[in-house]
Amino acid sequence: MRIGKASYLNTRPVYYGLERGAVPARPGWTFIEGTPSYLNDLLKAGALDISVVSSVEYAHHWRDYYILPNLCIGADGDVKSVLFFSKRPLEELSGYEVWLTKSSLTSKTLVKWILEERGVEPVYREFTLGDEVFINHATEAILLIGDEALRKRESRLFPHVLDLGGYWKAKTGLPFVFALWCVRQEVAHAHPQDVEEVWHALLSSKVYSSKRMAEIARLCHREVGLSLEQCSSYLEGLDFDLAPGHIKGMKLFFSLLAERGLVAQVPPLRFFP
Repeated sequence: MRIGKASYLNTRPVYYGLERGAVPARPGWTFIEGTPSYLNDLLKAGALDISVVSSVEYAHHWRDYYILPNLCIGADGDVKSVLFFSKRPLEELSGYEVWLTKSSLTSKTLVKWILEERGVEPVYREFTLGDEVFINHATEAILLIGDEALRKRESRLFPHVLDLGGYWKAKTGLPFVFALWCVRQEVAHAHPQDVEEVWHALLSSKVYSSKRMAEIARLCHREVGLSLEQCSSYLEGLDFDLAPGHIKGMKLFFSLLAERGLVAQVPPLRFFP
C-alpha cells in the first residue's frame, strides 16, 4: 500500500506511533511524504492508495474516494498554523494582490470564501512555500500554513493576522476540518482487508501519540525551531478525531462553497465501510 504523509507538524500526532515502531507497519507499506497539495495530486492520479488530503480535495473528487472514519486534522477554534497576514483590514484589500500558498487547497478556498463573503475582490496570486521573495515589504497580504505560519505568527510586518480556524468558529459555532484521510475507491473495492489494516494502524498510532503529546512537542521543538511552549500550545489546539461536530462543520463548509461556485456541488460524505 502506498500511503501519503504530510510533511508538517500537524500530522505528527497521527503518524508518530508508526514512526516509532510502536505500531508495526506491514511489509509492502510505503510512506510518501510531501505537502498537502502534492499528496492531493498523487492520490488523484492514482500514485497513492491512501493519504491525508485537503478536505476540499475530497469535495472536488468525492466520486473517486472514501473517507477513513475517525481521522482528520481539524480545530474547534484557533488552529494557529493556518494564518492570513495582511497590512490592512480585510475590507480594504480589493484591487490588491493577495498571495495564496499552493500547498493547501482547503486553506486557499476558505480564504476566497471569507473575502467574497465580505465583498472584497483582490487579485489572487499563488506561490510555493520557500519563495521568501513574497514575504517582504511589498506584500500586502499572504496566506501561510503549517510550520511557516507558526514561525511568521509574531512578525511585525503584518499588523492584521486572521486565524482561519478561529474565524470559522466565530462565524458558525462549529469546528473546521482542514484535512481528511481518504482511500481511492478502486483500492477499497479490490483490497478491503489491506485498507482496513492501514486504517486500524493509523487509528492505533493516533491513540499511541495522544498519550505522548509532550514528547512529540519536544521533538518538534528541536526539529522545527519553535519554542517548546509554541509547539505544545499548537498541538493541544488540534483535533484528530472526525467527530459529529466536525462532520457537521464540514457539511456546512461544502454547502457554502457550492453556493459560491467554489465546488461543483455539495458532495455526499462516503465513508470506507
